[in-house]
Amino acid sequence: MSAGNIIFEQIRSSGCLSYLLCCPEKKKCVVIDPELDKADEYIELAKFFSSELLYAIDTHTHADHNSACKVLREKHGIKVIMHEATDAPYIDVAVKDGDVISFGSQSIKVIYTPGHTQDAMCLLCRDRIFTGDTLLIGGCGRTDLPGGSAEQQYESLRKLRALGDEIRVYPGHDYREAVSTLGDEKQKNTRLLFPSKEEFVQFMTSRKPPLPRKIEGALEWNRTPIQGTQRGMGEGI
Repeated sequence: MSAGNIIFEQIRSSGCLSYLLCCPEKKKCVVIDPELDKADEYIELAKFFSSELLYAIDTHTHADHNSACKVLREKHGIKVIMHEATDAPYIDVAVKDGDVISFGSQSIKVIYTPGHTQDAMCLLCRDRIFTGDTLLIGGCGRTDLPGGSAEQQYESLRKLRALGDEIRVYPGHDYREAVSTLGDEKQKNTRLLFPSKEEFVQFMTSRKPPLPRKIEGALEWNRTPIQGTQRGMGEGI
């Protein structure tokens, strides 16, 4: 779909959501949280919009599915972007809080939001924010997996609360609705309504949900290079 002078596509794969953003003026695209089974679809979508896919961006190291980033890098020469705190060895551009990712005449601002993982970040593009697993519709990412911290998650959610109510929220999973606004989440999402950090941390650390079914395979895939490839320079934008 077209949103003003930006092209936006939401791609579903089971419970995972990924996003393709294109600048129609300069014919440049990025894909956010690409999923392995959809790798060819992202390439075809970019071709459909007569655009070049510049960057594959993971909002964090996923523990529940295999990222398509390193395959897009290996097969198509697409640069991979993640936060500088990541352990992934195939990153071309390592970003930090406040960095701007440009594609054509469009841009994305990096907001560092550790808590679900140490390398978690949200991506603000105009009137929408891509929250990965930091903020879900009606919830937030768990904090008991590798790199998780309930204390940091609380602070990251406070950082998101400070943003405008009209900003549309696009999470990495669609356990409920696939889009919300920050205003709605501030009113309805119990994870944003705890009166103190201590109560939030108590709630998050007392929960013992089952581990993701694919955690071992997903973490191994997302933390290792394709055989024969080397880690990129990792320079920030």
